[in-house]
Amino acid sequence: QDLLHLALVRSCAAGVMGDGCNSWPTLEMPKHEATAATPKIETTAGQGEWRCNCIEHLREAASVWLSGVKDAVMLHHCVFFFARSDVVRFRTLQCFVLNGVIFLGSILLFNFAIDPTLGVMRRLVREDEAWAADFVAASFSVLYKVLWIYPIYCISFVLNTVMYQEIADSALALRQQKPSKPTQHLERLINETFRVLLNAVYIVEMNLLYYIPIAGPPLYFVHSCWLASVYCFEYRWVHLRWTSNARLDYFERHWLYFAGFGFPVSFISFISPRFIDAGVFALFFPLLVLTATIAEPKELKRAPALLQQLPVFAVVQGTSCVGLRLFEGRLRPLSRLNRSRGST
Repeated sequence: QDLLHLALVRSCAAGVMGDGCNSWPTLEMPKHEATAATPKIETTAGQGEWRCNCIEHLREAASVWLSGVKDAVMLHHCVFFFARSDVVRFRTLQCFVLNGVIFLGSILLFNFAIDPTLGVMRRLVREDEAWAADFVAASFSVLYKVLWIYPIYCISFVLNTVMYQEIADSALALRQQKPSKPTQHLERLINETFRVLLNAVYIVEMNLLYYIPIAGPPLYFVHSCWLASVYCFEYRWVHLRWTSNARLDYFERHWLYFAGFGFPVSFISFISPRFIDAGVFALFFPLLVLTATIAEPKELKRAPALLQQLPVFAVVQGTSCVGLRLFEGRLRPLSRLNRSRGST
């Protein structure tokens, strides 16, 4: 036994001093089991990498969208413009009085004071005279809206357009943002005409999307967020003299940011009743114009190519171009007819 034990010790020592790794017996996996386990490991690794990429993309998307929301609600940045510009301060106050006090105040006065009073009057009269009370209440409601609410709405729309432009011009002058290059008057006229046409077609498209079953209201809301951002940033782009194609290209590359920027005011307007939503939007719009002048839009960089530049205005551009071509085709025969008459 001692000799056998000594022989075993010497053989183990020789294995350690020599090729010790190969001297010990090893357990080898059968070939069919090894080949079956390798694809499972690769599949698991691929799924893990895909999940990590999805999480990174979602984080980036959330960050870009939240940056737009954050820039929109950073209203304390407006103090800089209020403190340094009398025009911004005075015009913003006028917008608040016109939209908040006069327009919204008139609607709230009717909804919470005049209409309940008319309801009490209808309950006080006798049953045989109820028709007269209903007629008086309905007539007063119609006259109040036709002679007061609707005219204020139209007048405020025109006045708001003028005051918004003055606010934007003064804010951009304080920011000292100079145009990139001078443009001719004819080119600016063409760009502005095309811009108005694009906005009109976009509004029609947005309202048509609302009637799509199930997905209609969410699509309408997202498009309203984009439209609000377009209105806010248009003053800045026009001041920089960007062409219509440059504005659309810039917007489509920052589509997620602009969806976040227009979200707060669109959400408040979306949950408000009719006409009140227009007053709420007009009340907050001057502040959003000011925040848009200092905002720095962000874009998706890690997302797929389709999401990095989303063709938001593809349908609008196509429809507008077709309409312009049809209009141009109708003008050509008229121009030829005028030339032929002039030659004769």
